[in-house]
Amino acid sequence: MSEVRLTEVVPGVLHWSALHPSHGMLVHSALLPGCGIAIDPIAADGLAEAIADRGGLEQIVLTNRLHTRGSVELAERFGAAIRVPLAGISRFEGPSGPEVVAYDWGDEIADGVVAHEVGAICPDDGALHITGDPGTLALADSVMADETGLGFAPDWLMDDPDTVKERSLVALRRLLDLNFDVLLMAHGPPLPAGGREALAAFVEAPRSIEF
Repeated sequence: MSEVRLTEVVPGVLHWSALHPSHGMLVHSALLPGCGIAIDPIAADGLAEAIADRGGLEQIVLTNRLHTRGSVELAERFGAAIRVPLAGISRFEGPSGPEVVAYDWGDEIADGVVAHEVGAICPDDGALHITGDPGTLALADSVMADETGLGFAPDWLMDDPDTVKERSLVALRRLLDLNFDVLLMAHGPPLPAGGREALAAFVEAPRSIEF
């Protein structure tokens, strides 16, 4: 496991990335130290210590049910609640699943952090809008990024690619009504500026990423 490196995207938003232990791909996570929230946290060496140095955690927020990643360990370390979309809560039912707390679309998870539905690639796929100056939008799996820009996940990851893409574009157009400039993605490096413009350009000329 690689040593963590937290970097400032903009004041109040920190980012780190690490290889996912299951599929070996680089994935991305964020920390909002002002409200004690980690978004889709991937495990990395020294992560708990780095978070502790920035005030610890109160909540771990998953943008969809599949982004558990290193959440359980962090929840135990800080006594933090793991928050998951209500539409994906069934994945955690049963004695072997971690204890989680559901949130619904439209909920204000913390002061200035509101959950929004995307719900195309899976019913529990969402986005988090973090108000402020500049505003920030954190996306689950609806949009990814590679070296050439934003894109949909590869078709082979979707049950019905045409329908998923169509529904995603409808939801993303709705999210463009929000006030944000920073774009965070679970599968792509953050855009510290111009995120809304980049997302709007993608919506007008969508493409898919292959890996």
